[in-house]
Amino acid sequence: MKRELNPATAGRESAPGKWMLSVCLALWAVMASAADSLEIDHAWIREAPPGAPMMAGYLCLENNADAPVTLVGVESPQFEFIMMHRTETVKGMARMLHQDKVVIAAGKRVCFEPGGLHLMMPAPEPRLVAGDRVELDLLFEDESRRRITVPVKAP
Repeated sequence: MKRELNPATAGRESAPGKWMLSVCLALWAVMASAADSLEIDHAWIREAPPGAPMMAGYLCLENNADAPVTLVGVESPQFEFIMMHRTETVKGMARMLHQDKVVIAAGKRVCFEPGGLHLMMPAPEPRLVAGDRVELDLLFEDESRRRITVPVKAP
């Protein structure tokens, strides 16, 4: 069945489609901005002593957006899993507390550093030494990701 085009109604048929496309593009731009709004620097992984099964990772995240950004995880093909921890000292005893998420407030900077927030990275495969580079995927609450390459450094 051939459809006849009426010049008076031709533009109306596609208006809902164009509107929906505009909404989808706007949502995509907002979703992509969570990971993209961060400046990431001072990223490194501490080389573990021979035979040690655990490594630690550090980095700073600066949120240049107008809204908070929430980091919910970190992944790497070189580690079975990576955990976010915070070191806390109470009555002279240090302990590590698992962090399900880390919120970076709008316009603020959060650093993962020795003695504070850090990434626990067990059993790298293969063993990593100073000079190696590791790809990390930072995972955010809005399901966006940001891949960074991090050097391994001697302590």
